[in-house]
Amino acid sequence: MINPLALVVAVTAAISSVAGGYLLLNPTTGPAKLAALADNAANIPVNRIYLSFVAPTMVYVPGSNTLEYADIGYSSTGDHGFAAVKDAVAKLQAWRRWNYNCYPYFYAGPNYWKITKYGGGSVAGCTAANMWCYVCEPESEGTTLNDFVVFPEPDSTPSWKAAQAQIVAGAKGAAVKWNPEIIGGAQYTDPIDKKTVTTVPGSNYWKTVNRDPYQDFVYLAKDLGLDGIDLDYEEMWHADTFRTGSGLGPFNLDQTVYKYTAITYDMINSIKAIYPVCKLSTAAGAAGAWSTKWWGGNLKGVWYYSNLVFMATGANAGGINVMTYDLSKNNQYFECPSGSTADCDLAGQVKFYMNTFSTANIPARVGYEIGQPAYPDPTNDPTNQIPLTQSALTGILSGVPSTSTVGGFFWELYKPKNSAPTGPSGQPDNIDATTAAQQICAKILPGAARCSGVIPPIGGGGGSTVTTTTTTTTTKPATSATKTTTTTTTTTKPASSVKTSTKTTTTTTTTTKKATTTAGSGPVVGQPCTQGVSQCSAGTMYYCQGSKWIVWYVGC
Repeated sequence: MINPLALVVAVTAAISSVAGGYLLLNPTTGPAKLAALADNAANIPVNRIYLSFVAPTMVYVPGSNTLEYADIGYSSTGDHGFAAVKDAVAKLQAWRRWNYNCYPYFYAGPNYWKITKYGGGSVAGCTAANMWCYVCEPESEGTTLNDFVVFPEPDSTPSWKAAQAQIVAGAKGAAVKWNPEIIGGAQYTDPIDKKTVTTVPGSNYWKTVNRDPYQDFVYLAKDLGLDGIDLDYEEMWHADTFRTGSGLGPFNLDQTVYKYTAITYDMINSIKAIYPVCKLSTAAGAAGAWSTKWWGGNLKGVWYYSNLVFMATGANAGGINVMTYDLSKNNQYFECPSGSTADCDLAGQVKFYMNTFSTANIPARVGYEIGQPAYPDPTNDPTNQIPLTQSALTGILSGVPSTSTVGGFFWELYKPKNSAPTGPSGQPDNIDATTAAQQICAKILPGAARCSGVIPPIGGGGGSTVTTTTTTTTTKPATSATKTTTTTTTTTKPASSVKTSTKTTTTTTTTTKKATTTAGSGPVVGQPCTQGVSQCSAGTMYYCQGSKWIVWYVGC
């Protein structure tokens, strides 16, 4: 998890019923993606976009109009994308989010197999050289300590001190203990073994200029004209390091509840003082409202005990977004929350976790992930992954009441439905972002025109939507068996006028063909084509833009 704050854009005004999507920005494709969404703001099947991510160690001086120290991942030159992002926000009305909050040394989590693989079966083998057995991010990501951050405790700033005082006054658990010494670049001694010294990940620039990053985040949202900000706090390492209890547990995570709640207090206090129209939302762990015994390794119960009423009601309520994805069906490790494998599929687990929020009287939105889940690790345990399929989406939309009252969100707008290492052959039934977005949107916003729109291709235009369903019956030459395949492809024609229209065409053909495809029979990038047409070939979706083929996405 990298840089855990997000700026939020409400694509339509005054929304409490949300069909949201996260957009991961990077200097390579981020500007084109944001531009495509902004140019098609009226027709995309979401009404809230979360721009991800901003570092929790960010610095922004009001009126400076630069993203240089925000680590937004947009540009590394000039104003670092400030003007371009502000222009897109004006078209979209957006929110911004934080993430990559991890301290590799302290985080083991559900990664004991990595200790075996990279550490020779001993934590002593997990060192800075192998990023402590790559517990925070896979080896393939090539991360270094500089890629991670921790949420700071800026105790020299009045705004943070005020939030601390609120926590101390309302604490109902163990005595509050703060850890302001955990600052990026500092040498920190393990409080458990009292001897191991490691370098704290992240930047300390905020400290050198005496800024409060949580307050600066609000200043940035105001100057960009954002609708809200989104907090993604996932410091499992903090919960495991500062837990109380003995032996194998159960434990208490009071200190992590205090820290997280102080961050939210700092942000909401700053919003009310600086940018009163801004809304504050938060991402929450799937087990976040589950109040039973905690055995470590996650943030179970943090949102139950934090009791953040201002997130759910009031003028600044942006909502609570539950990350009900990256779930496992491996009950050998007690992954099925009900204890039974009978309802351990994705829909069953989402229903269970969302019910814990409902029982705790916490209005919350369902979260979905497009494509390959991050957990369980696809290189170690791909068979126990439970990705989003049409069957799972149908089960969630029909079985979780909040999908029609407060809505849902998904990660991520441009994430392909298939990716390495499993690919289409390993997860053939995954659904794409547009298909998921349209159905999530239609559930919470029935009859809304935007719900029939599509997520525009990079560099593509808006305009009319054409949905083509093709049913092909193929007789293989070697056998008498007949195979019927139905494919639904939604494409967007570049805008030619202000008005838009929707057209559905169904074509059924019966053919006899060889099992192999003739070389060169699919689209070729740069070759002529019919404007607005899309075609899936060899696992890649092509789109005809400017009468020439371009790659839309991989994994169709």
